[in-house]
Amino acid sequence: MATTLIVIAVILAIPLLYLATLDGRFTIRRSLEIGASRKIVFDKVRNFRSWPDWSPWLIHEPDTTLVYSDTPDQEGGWYTWDGRIVGAGKLMHQKFTGEERIEQQIEFKRPFKSVSKVWWEFELKNDGSTLVHWNMAGKMPFLFRFMAKKMPLYISKDYDTGLYMLRGELEADAEIPRISFDGQAELPNQTALSIHFEGHLETMKKVMMESFPKLGRYIDENNLSATGYPFTIYHKVDLNSMHFNCDLAMPVPAETKSVEFDVKSYPGSRYYKTTLRGSYEFLELAWYQAYAHLQMQKIKPKRKCASLEMYENDPATVRHSNEIVTSIYIPINEH
Repeated sequence: MATTLIVIAVILAIPLLYLATLDGRFTIRRSLEIGASRKIVFDKVRNFRSWPDWSPWLIHEPDTTLVYSDTPDQEGGWYTWDGRIVGAGKLMHQKFTGEERIEQQIEFKRPFKSVSKVWWEFELKNDGSTLVHWNMAGKMPFLFRFMAKKMPLYISKDYDTGLYMLRGELEADAEIPRISFDGQAELPNQTALSIHFEGHLETMKKVMMESFPKLGRYIDENNLSATGYPFTIYHKVDLNSMHFNCDLAMPVPAETKSVEFDVKSYPGSRYYKTTLRGSYEFLELAWYQAYAHLQMQKIKPKRKCASLEMYENDPATVRHSNEIVTSIYIPINEH
């Protein structure tokens, strides 16, 4: 019995010893130039009541309960959030340095407890615009130290999203990502003309710009009809090397034949749909937020199944890139 207890104690101690070797500290710094004066940007950021307009977290739960202090735009001002999926916490202004710097403290209460330092720097540029730096430094709780190395990646994507949305609030005609989470959706079986691609992200972007017009011209020249929106289906993605294995596809009737392109059948399935309204340059952020939303909702994606990116309008026909509509479909388990 004593031996068994010793073995159990050793097994339990191993992960604790491992966590004890980890530092747990992390820092984040993300920057974006905004075409507005430093005072305008400073005043927007210091007013906590403006944060719901550009918060990268509240897009996941717009009805989160928010409570503000009497002077949320002054030193000592604060706001709290309490949501079902975004957790709970408090953000407080600690110090203003002219219109150049804001120092804050952020306290997370749920899903875990921690306190971090946040600060903003507003750098005036020669053309009158403002280079905004959004920073965070903190330390993960002991049992969550293993997450410290990944925190800069996660929070950086949120900060990037927030900075672009902030720019959209302050700069006329700015490109801005508008991301909505539309819920579960069914896609039927589809037949499509397709072009297979394997390679790096930058090469894929170039191939996409050439391939979809080719598919469209082929359909027009052969009196075929597209039965839906063009899409990319991602069979395998390596985010470390940014290597993609995918098909660029144009849906057509099942009986379609072609000697120039592959004609493939893609089975239908259940997906979680996220919509991006904005430039294709924001697709990386939209994919990140789509997966983050699933994690918040405790919905498990089917990792071995292919995801889709569907292009619901032609960028050449819109007045502004903010009108481009792209839907992201992540396969999920049946319920």
